[in-house]
Amino acid sequence: MDFIRARREEQKQVRIQQIVDAAAELYAEIGYDKVTFSQIGRKLNFTRLNLYNYFHCKEDIFLIMLLQDIEKMVKDAESTFTGTVKDNDWFCLAWAGMLLRHQRMLALFSIVNTVILKDASSAMHRRFRLEMNASFNRLTVLIQRIFPYFTKEQAAYFVECENSYAMTLYPASLEFKRAHHIEIFQDAGFGTRDFISQYVIFLRMLLKGIETE
Repeated sequence: MDFIRARREEQKQVRIQQIVDAAAELYAEIGYDKVTFSQIGRKLNFTRLNLYNYFHCKEDIFLIMLLQDIEKMVKDAESTFTGTVKDNDWFCLAWAGMLLRHQRMLALFSIVNTVILKDASSAMHRRFRLEMNASFNRLTVLIQRIFPYFTKEQAAYFVECENSYAMTLYPASLEFKRAHHIEIFQDAGFGTRDFISQYVIFLRMLLKGIETE
């Protein structure tokens, strides 16, 4: 794939998406730690110098990838939950299943604060925070529609808590370890368990706590 530097804004956006897609392919093949800025350029037959015309560093590319994954998750949630929910058990199972459809998002979210943001550019870091906040505000609106008796603060608290726990739980799950070829010792300590069964228990407790406030 031979690239000429984009001249128009539309061309630039196409190039940016091609770079993000190339990074995503490498991520799936070798994992985040092994992906380098140079490898992304080579995959596209794009010189390192030209790559700098679009991104300052590898971390900025992955922040765009994560923002796109968050957008896909929010749209999935909005299309999955279209009205008031009266069965909390159904909701918990459906919400957990919805999140698990976005495993790359969960994996990247689990390292965004400890790894990715450390070396990201200030401009991209700020953009990430602003766009992520906007996406989570949409989830807050959705939760208020699902549970109309929730205040805005309660809905925002639900979104904050469920997201934080998902980021912690997913990297320790069977799904993550299988996807990343990590050895599993079921007889050691509590063992490794699947994401959904553990997450559903947490969601039930979270909802119960909010409802009894």
